[in-house]
Amino acid sequence: MQGSKVLPDVQPYTKSLDDELDWKLLDQLYGVVSQISNFCFETKKFCVTTEFVVLTLLAKFTTDKLDHSLFVAAFAIPVCFWFLDAVAYYYQVSIRGTMEAIRERIKNRNQDQLVTTSGVPVIASERVRKPTRMKVYDAAFNHSMWIYGFLIGADGVVWGLFAGRVIA
Repeated sequence: MQGSKVLPDVQPYTKSLDDELDWKLLDQLYGVVSQISNFCFETKKFCVTTEFVVLTLLAKFTTDKLDHSLFVAAFAIPVCFWFLDAVAYYYQVSIRGTMEAIRERIKNRNQDQLVTTSGVPVIASERVRKPTRMKVYDAAFNHSMWIYGFLIGADGVVWGLFAGRVIA
């Protein structure tokens, strides 16, 4: 036959017990990553809500006059939420690294069977293999954390204006 390709000796894919356990683990870890991702989004929304509620209450307690306590609260709230969000982000990256290792394990265990992957990893290996301090830095300073920097920066500007007696 001309033009037909002969495949190497490839067996159809049949799951082993190890494969089945790995697939279950991958499914569970995917659920965890999805929950953490949702948690990170909700954390940002809750931070903004908390910021405005606390500042409104503090404004009432200070009889509608600016006070340093307003600026301290406006700084402390996003810092605390930023920390919480960064911890969740760090664990999300770690779990994705575990998922990629499991995916590779399944692929390597079944190389002689008809199992192919898209070649796209769950997470880039360089993100997982970084030293811990770099992973912590990446968790704290990434594109999803801009809202905390914005809130802290806005507070700093207004606090500076208050301290400089530009606003009273």
